[in-house]
Amino acid sequence: MKVLIRCDSSNIIGTGHVMRCLNLASYYPDYKFTFVCRNFNMNIAEKIKENNHTLILLDYTLEPEINNYVSWLGKDYNEEKRQILDIVTKIQYDIIIIDHYGFDYKLEKELVEFCGKLVVVSDIFDFNHYCHLFINYNCDDLQKVKMINLKKETEYKIGAKNIIINKKFIESNKKRHFNEAIQTITINMGGSDPQNFILKTLQIINDFIVKNEITVNIVVGKSNGNTLSIVDFVRNAKNYALFYNLNYDDLIDLYLKTDLAIGSLSITAYERLYLNIPQICLKIIDNQLIQELDEFHITKIDGLMKKILEYNNIIKSYSIKSNETGVPNVTSLLTFLPNISQ
Repeated sequence: MKVLIRCDSSNIIGTGHVMRCLNLASYYPDYKFTFVCRNFNMNIAEKIKENNHTLILLDYTLEPEINNYVSWLGKDYNEEKRQILDIVTKIQYDIIIIDHYGFDYKLEKELVEFCGKLVVVSDIFDFNHYCHLFINYNCDDLQKVKMINLKKETEYKIGAKNIIINKKFIESNKKRHFNEAIQTITINMGGSDPQNFILKTLQIINDFIVKNEITVNIVVGKSNGNTLSIVDFVRNAKNYALFYNLNYDDLIDLYLKTDLAIGSLSITAYERLYLNIPQICLKIIDNQLIQELDEFHITKIDGLMKKILEYNNIIKSYSIKSNETGVPNVTSLLTFLPNISQ
């Protein structure tokens, strides 16, 4: 089974799209995956090669801009169309997966006739789509999702039960013991953090950290272009420890030793959820329709300190439930095709 994936990563785009697709591919070891990505600044294309997938790396002429999703294509619309059609007309793919905020129904309509099934993965509502299967694990509002899909026969896989998460988080031990007072905080804003929410968080919580002698672990992703500003802030502070580009095993170990995690409302929130880690999630992208699970304890940055002071209420929801998250249905996401590897 041949699968083409169009996704990108950079210091502006982040790493979530590529990592999500790598996670998805890991559940289907018998399929042959080809990734089409642009050679953006601070991309993580090498991870695709490390996982033994085929990589087609394209150049770019447009720099991605924060929240300007059309620019994330890296080319103007016609050039993106020309390049992707050139690829899919040379090789027949059974599935094409688009995990990219820059694509809309016009580009997707161009691709439908060149594959058995077209899959779109998206959690924003800026564009209409045209596909056979639409995946959005951040939203459980079916009517809202249907409003942006123009193909009447589209199949929908929505809600947290369809999370595309790495197996290690599902198979890992879970956090069972919760301290009554915060001793350790772990901050993780994902692979890039273009708006530097790590630094904003540190500036807000620093006095509280120093006063209460709390240890803060800061996880910095490989595509983070703000690393120097973070290093400069913590340079002479004994309370802070920096961890750069952690692998999944080391990240899980760090999480399990923390009392409270602060992070973005992204795939990392679900990773922490599966580990049963008490967390506060910052809502950074306003146009995401988020499935606001109680365990996420969502706030904007200006409400962060208030949430931290509610730590005892936060841990109650975790200690009572003791992780009832269950197992996601990743191996059933592509069940419209035969021979799915379970």
